[in-house]
Amino acid sequence: MRVLPDPYILAFLLAVGVALLLCYNRLLSALHGSAACFHGDHSTQEMLGNNYVCDSVRISFLLLLPFYALTLSITGCSQLGYLWTLVALLALFLLRKAVYWMMGWLSSRQGAFRALEKTGLALFVLGMLVSTLAALAVWLVPSIPSIALWVWILAVVAVCAFFYIRRGSSIVLSTSFSVFFWVLYLCSLEFLPICVVVNIMINGN
Repeated sequence: MRVLPDPYILAFLLAVGVALLLCYNRLLSALHGSAACFHGDHSTQEMLGNNYVCDSVRISFLLLLPFYALTLSITGCSQLGYLWTLVALLALFLLRKAVYWMMGWLSSRQGAFRALEKTGLALFVLGMLVSTLAALAVWLVPSIPSIALWVWILAVVAVCAFFYIRRGSSIVLSTSFSVFFWVLYLCSLEFLPICVVVNIMINGN
């Protein structure tokens, strides 16, 4: 059953929305950087070389995360409820940040893993924004089938993941890492934690 958030959560989302409006230029810059990552490797490198764009991506990602949690909650993709869905997404974000730092420190290639982190955030800024169309669909067409919402959100995630792997491979393999390392890294430290969090959200425990 799709349940709309209570007034306190709506007030929180309103405050975040105001923050987004105040950071309008940052949001535009982040969307430009996100589009660059979808465009090609050269555009991605240009985005990574612009500190203002990278900072805008980070700020916009964190401000859009509460709305993405709302989307997952009201579409039924997460059974945890809004607050715990947001906590799960924040925990995943912090875990991935720790993994990037740890791998950069262990391999002495901090620059490569910082670039990998920034690329992932940039790609999912636009992905989260597009995913919110599913939440809008729930409000406009309450009878919309859940499967349509699931397909839309999964399709967006799949596209973002595809480009993350593609752009990430260029970054990682250019630093003399092997293809085997990249595949092992993706399966063990990227996809496994995501699958665990997704399983928790779907099952509600």
